[in-house]
Amino acid sequence: MARILVVDDEAGVRAGLVAMCMAGGHRCIEAGTGAQALARAREVAPDVVLLDLVMPDGGGLEILPALQALPQGPSIIVLTGHVDVRTAVRAMQEGAANVLEKPVDPPTLRKALDRVLEIRLVRAERDRLRDEVAELRSGPIIGHSSAIRIVLEHIARVAGTPHSTVLVAGDSGVGKELVARAIHEQSARAKGPFVALNCAALSEGLLEAELFGYEPGAFTGGDPRGRDGLIAAAKGGTLLLDEIGELDIGLQAKLLRVLQERTYRRVGGTRDLTLDARVVAATNRDLFGAVSEGRFREDLYYRLNVLSIDVPPLRERPEDVPLLARYFLDRIALELRRTFTGIDDSALEVLVRYPWPGNVRELRNTIERAAILAQEGVILPEHIALDDRHRLLRAPQQESQHRPPREPVFDAEHVLAAAHPSDLRIDRMEATLIRRALEVHEGNKQKAADALGIHRSTLYKKLEAYEIPAH
Repeated sequence: MARILVVDDEAGVRAGLVAMCMAGGHRCIEAGTGAQALARAREVAPDVVLLDLVMPDGGGLEILPALQALPQGPSIIVLTGHVDVRTAVRAMQEGAANVLEKPVDPPTLRKALDRVLEIRLVRAERDRLRDEVAELRSGPIIGHSSAIRIVLEHIARVAGTPHSTVLVAGDSGVGKELVARAIHEQSARAKGPFVALNCAALSEGLLEAELFGYEPGAFTGGDPRGRDGLIAAAKGGTLLLDEIGELDIGLQAKLLRVLQERTYRRVGGTRDLTLDARVVAATNRDLFGAVSEGRFREDLYYRLNVLSIDVPPLRERPEDVPLLARYFLDRIALELRRTFTGIDDSALEVLVRYPWPGNVRELRNTIERAAILAQEGVILPEHIALDDRHRLLRAPQQESQHRPPREPVFDAEHVLAAAHPSDLRIDRMEATLIRRALEVHEGNKQKAADALGIHRSTLYKKLEAYEIPAH
């Protein structure tokens, strides 16, 4: 549903337009003159203005710039009794999204509204996504685990190459954009812009226009003067293509050409332009699996995967949870203008034992919720609200004394419960769990990794870090 300001000096015409808009579920506000239109627009902040060209106190083109200058920037569809090229061009130059000839039939109006509202929705979603990750991408990479140290080493190596394409892989919420920014800031392109595009937030047509730019008149609803794309905006810097796995197969071919030839064309254009930016692609999907299923081009996959960095999920680096939790609490305390003295050890234990399916983003939201509940002082376990479906530790099941003994199984809770108080440091707890998992599964690394809920490669890294014999 959108707020639509209908501006026409004829009451009957206004009523017809209002009826058509309301049939689409929209809310309508009416104005009969240019002065009324500006007053109502300032009052209700419409999403779209249906603007008649001829009114008693002046033409619609005279008030169009004033409407465009409003803070909310409504989309404007101009209505006229006779469309001529000169009027249409002027209206588009002043910022109108479309020009329709009266009388307007319902299908034409509906199509025009759908188009401008889709563009507004895409822009709003893009802004929302940027705000959502602002907290993660504006700070340092937090952690002292071996997994994070490996990521930092890879970032330093990758940053030394000025042009090579980089693929950053990891679950949603692990901080892939933060890694991309770190690559940018440590590279020779650090003084250039860092530009991010979420490939999952745009339809195919809008994504192509957003990425490559477009020539004047390339499509209805675009800027009549044309527009540079994000490739041009990233000149001299870094372009992040987030959620690259969602890219339409047709655009994959065009992106491959850009990466191979380092040239591109704006939508509707015929002139080759030069790519002068490092491209970093990020994904939370298995791109290799997508290749085998025919959903992702194999040649593009290998072109993107020149250099790669795998960002580990938070469940594979629990020793970083306390650092991240305290960091987020300090940031949130500043935002809320409250004073917190820390996080209780028992609350930290709850955080460390949780598997964090939503990764760092979920941890940040959990700490914010805890701060709101606690108000001030110390964060306690009762302030920590977690999804019970994902808790690692549960109450042990009571078994019948007459049940025959089963083969030993790995039980993280019993291992930790039996640990000596002096062993309750995070690294010691993790090393204890690894040793017990290997013991239960008679040294089988794959079964031990599955029991611990980590990848086999991660297990080998932890064996080396904790100096645990691999056999």
